This record gives sequence, structure tokens and C-alpha cells, in this order.
Amino acid sequence: FVGPMLLIGLGLLLILRPRIVGPDVILEIPILGDIRKTGIWEVTQHEIWWFVGSSRLDFTEAVFPKGDAVIKIFGFVTDVKVILPDDIGLRVSSSAFVNEYSGLHGKQERFLSLLEDQSTNYSSAEKRVDLQTVAFVSEIKVRPTF
Repeated sequence: FVGPMLLIGLGLLLILRPRIVGPDVILEIPILGDIRKTGIWEVTQHEIWWFVGSSRLDFTEAVFPKGDAVIKIFGFVTDVKVILPDDIGLRVSSSAFVNEYSGLHGKQERFLSLLEDQSTNYSSAEKRVDLQTVAFVSEIKVRPTF
């Protein structure tokens, strides 16, 4: 009884979610696979919904048109790789059953707890990104550009 109800709920979420997020949010629902944001791309409000997937976010040549960017990634198993230049502030917030994080301040592994980190220049940076993940298993790797 619970399995079919979960599938019906997931189907309704996939159908109605684009209408709920609003017109200014870029919504991607690939279910499986990879999303690569590299080169020149516009960093605004993004939502990515996965079952199992990998995201590569390269902010080296990214364009920040206005305000702070919020990127939300939801999934069962997510793998996020971030390439971060010095002039961009990053805040990471991850809620997962199992979190593995390799960031600017070392490595962290969390079990059933919220993981948070931010770059030292987040509050003073002109370009800021707020990365939020919600998953069962989440792996996030942040590395600076050289």
C-alpha cells in the first residue's frame, strides 16, 4: 500500500513542481545522469531533482546577473563537485542520512545531521552562491581554482 502511494506522490510532485517554483527558477528533473554547468552560464535560482545523479558546477566563467544565487539539489544519491574562484563566496548546507564533504576547510563526514560550511569571504563577496542539498546520501567536493 505504501509503495504505490509513494509513486503516486512522486508523480504528482514531478507534474506540479514546475508550477510551484515560479518563473524565475530554473528547474531541471533529469532523474538519472549528469548535469554540467561549465564555461559561460548564468547563475541564478536553480533547482535540480535527481534520483541518482552527479552535478558539476564550475563558477570560473559563470555570469551572476543579480543578487545572490541559490542552487538547490534534491535526490536520493547526489554527487556535487564545485570549482570555486577566489572572488565568489559559497555557503553549503546539506541535509542527508549520510553526508561526505570535502571543502575549503577540510573533510567532514556526517551521519543523520546537518552539514554546513561557508567560504571565509562569503559575507563580503560581491558574487555569492548558496548551495543546498537534500538527499539520502550526499557527497560534495569543493575545490578552488588554481
